[in-house]
This record gives sequence, structure tokens and C-alpha cells, in this order.
Amino acid sequence: MVRQKLKRRRMSEDMQPQSKHEQRAGILAMPGYTTFQQRSAATGLVYDIFVHVPDAEAPASGFPVVYVLDANSDFIVVAETVKRASRKARATGISPSIVVGIGYPDTQAYNLDRRQFDLTRCSPDESALPDQPKGAHGGQAAFVAFIRDQLQSHIQQNYHADPARRILLGHSLAGYFVLDLLTQYPGMFAGYICFSPSIWWDRAGLSQSVGSLGSIQKALRIYMGVGQWEQEVAPWQAAESFSDRYHLVRQRRRMIDNAREMAGQIGAVLDDRSKIKFEVGDDEDHATVVTALLCRALRFVGGV
Repeated sequence: MVRQKLKRRRMSEDMQPQSKHEQRAGILAMPGYTTFQQRSAATGLVYDIFVHVPDAEAPASGFPVVYVLDANSDFIVVAETVKRASRKARATGISPSIVVGIGYPDTQAYNLDRRQFDLTRCSPDESALPDQPKGAHGGQAAFVAFIRDQLQSHIQQNYHADPARRILLGHSLAGYFVLDLLTQYPGMFAGYICFSPSIWWDRAGLSQSVGSLGSIQKALRIYMGVGQWEQEVAPWQAAESFSDRYHLVRQRRRMIDNAREMAGQIGAVLDDRSKIKFEVGDDEDHATVVTALLCRALRFVGGV
């Protein structure tokens, strides 16, 4: 079923222009941003890539680069925050940075099939009551190869980017992907930001992979943030307006507890050169935590 879904999607994408890095006018109608499409050599699937470059003189080593997953939803939030906060970098602690968003064609928010396929390497833990659709999963290795071998190379060749200051940012299932990539390829980025990571997807597998972090060859910065109300109903919500399943999902997925425990587990294997920070956003929920904690995350992971 997964192959059939992706095949239909690929057929649709094959009708798009075939140039390797096609500039796409009109898809992101904001000044200072550019977009292009890139096709994965491994799967043939197409990605919409969004880029913001600072209007400032680049350091000798190049700008830091923040790679943003779920770009159709989150790129503008991150790019505008970086753009605004870095105008006075010495005051905010946030450097002018290139922001690169990785998104999908023909969507204004999330392509659930493509997203689940790219961000995971196994099926979800059924005890955590995963959402529909369930079919697409297991494409993580090809997605990682696309980022590492194609996208990062393109950014390095075409922009004044610092290869030693790459940051990966993701929320929810993309936050889980950030942690899963960290445990498998810790040297691929220097900084990792995950908000409300869906660790429940494969809690056991992620925990098993954490031990490999003990062999990293460079200093890392890791930020994990979750909202205070991700495991229970917030005071402004009426508990009775939600279904029994809604309450059970929050209980089973343990968004705060899983993140706190995982931060402790990762921190225990890092050497003195690397740092990890875990925060709970006061009065924030799953949907609000990114905008509430973004500057704190960028400051901790990137700095000036």
C-alpha cells in the first residue's frame, strides 16, 4: 500500500518540470526568500526547498544554516524569527543565519503520507494509539541520504554557508526524527532542536540507539522543548469537550515524561564538550510550543 501511494505521488510529481533545481516563482510570495525543487536520487520523490539568506555580510567561515523540517508549515515562522532576532545579534544571542526549509509539493501544511514515510524507519508503537494514516513509514534512510548527499551539498555550493554550524529543527514527528538522526549520525549537524518530539513512535528503538552518542568526534548542542499541557487538558480547555480517546492518547504518549527521560538518557552519554538542554514551556501546548520557545532554542544551539 505504501508503494502504491508513493507511486501515485511520484507520477504526479513527474509531471512537474524536470530541471534539477527549478526556481519556482510565486510559491512563496515574500521578499528575501527563494524556492526550488530537488528530486531524491534514491526514491525519485520531489521536495520543495525554501531558502532565506541574511541581508548582512557573511562571516569568513560562512553563515550558520538552520534546516527546518515540515517547511510548508514551519519555515516562515523560523525564518522570520531568525531574521528579526538576528538584526541585533549581540543583544539577542541569535546569529544571522541561512534558513533552509524542506517541504513537499502541492500542500500548504502537511503531506501526512510523505511525512510519515520520510521521518520514520519502522511502524509506530500501536499501544500509543497512532493517528491515521498508518500506511506510510520506513523511508527514513533515503530521506537522510537526500539531506546529506544532495541538499547539504547544494546549499554548500550555492550559498556562503558554514559547514561546521549546521542545525536541524523539527516539531512533533519531525522532532522524533531529529533525535533519531542524532543517535545514528551525530556528526551530520552541530546543533539539534526538537520540539514536542513524538518519541512514542518508537521509544524502545530510540533508547537503544542512544548509546552510539558516546563515540561522537565533535561538540554538539541539543535542545528539547515541550509544552506544559501536552499530557493533560489545559485550564482554558473544558475536559468534557474531548473524547475519552483524546485523554487516553495524551496519557499513553507521555509527551513530557518521554522527552524528559530521553534528555536525561542522552545527557548521560555525552562527553563534556557537548551540552543538552530540556525545557517545559509554561502554559504551552503541542501546537504553541514552537513559537513560544524558538528564540530560546536558537540561542542555546546557535549562539553568536
